[in-house]
Amino acid sequence: MNNKLGLFSVFIPFLLSAYVMYSITFILQNISKAFSVSFSLVVLAVTLSWIGGAFGGFAFGILADKIGRKKALLISIALFSILGIISGFINNLIELYVLWFFVGVGVNGENGISYAIVAELRFTNLRGFSGGIMQGLYALGSLLGALTATFIAPINWRYMFIVTGLISLISFIFWIWIPEEKFKGNIKMKISDIFSKNLLKITIIGSIISLASFLYLIPVFSLMPTTLEDLHVSNYDIIIAIADLVSVFAYSFSGYMSDIYGRKRTVEYFSIVAIISSLIFFFLIKITFIPVFLVFAFSAFFAFFGVWISELYPMQVRATGANFTLLIGRLIGGGFGTLLVSLIPLPLYESLGIDLTITSIVVLIGAIII
Repeated sequence: MNNKLGLFSVFIPFLLSAYVMYSITFILQNISKAFSVSFSLVVLAVTLSWIGGAFGGFAFGILADKIGRKKALLISIALFSILGIISGFINNLIELYVLWFFVGVGVNGENGISYAIVAELRFTNLRGFSGGIMQGLYALGSLLGALTATFIAPINWRYMFIVTGLISLISFIFWIWIPEEKFKGNIKMKISDIFSKNLLKITIIGSIISLASFLYLIPVFSLMPTTLEDLHVSNYDIIIAIADLVSVFAYSFSGYMSDIYGRKRTVEYFSIVAIISSLIFFFLIKITFIPVFLVFAFSAFFAFFGVWISELYPMQVRATGANFTLLIGRLIGGGFGTLLVSLIPLPLYESLGIDLTITSIVVLIGAIII
């Protein structure tokens, strides 16, 4: 198996999972009008997808350690792609809630398993770079979603679900070339192993870093458009698009740096600059939009986290351990991060700035301790 082809084949399903996951964000208003319900009720579907992703990612991690990475990955791909298509035929919000909960299960299951696969690639000197590229694909998936929505959503919002779901079926083709895992699931493992004396520190500190990272990432990517709109920044959608592209390159660079200087040191460097960038955002965002690019770019302290945390666990519990640390982040940060920031009784830009500063400090402390 060609390593480059295998790696590329891991990237494509990861990209398309993000593409499906973000598809709903471009048609929230359309769904609200179609079913004559409040916007907040539709947004609840996004929250449920993160909650589903938290538990689903962990469940798929266990499954991957038991039956093998590649088999579990196939199930997760089927889940998010097929249910994504079915979402185009919903008749009410309850159906959307159920379907999107399980789309989240599939997407985050796919993501967590992909981290474990990359962590086991033979070319160890490129794992961080590969992980950085992979995480940057989330921003690219968002951009592809925006492009699709530009042409599809005005015709019929249902087509957005159907088209993204159909395109994501391409993942099945590339799944064929995903490398077979070294671990075949024939080694006995227990979930409790990740809480053993040797792994407890990794599990606890890794979970804290994950939580802080998601409480940084989800609010900054979700609330930045509204923040700029509230500040009456013109062409804020273009600014966000450019910031997304900046983050793609920053994540790749961060991953590459981790291959040279080490995972731990790179997280420390990027989180320090993230703290500075967050403070600049807090004090200067009313004057210039440049801080937007900074807080997007230096969120790259998370670029290779999935690969890094996977490397820290032994092979027989690698997917389980990595996905457990991601569970708390996905559940609280992904599910409720945006809500928590919005509840701070300050102008949104100040609330966001405080959130970004505190969470990047926590990431730095976690990286030092782990």
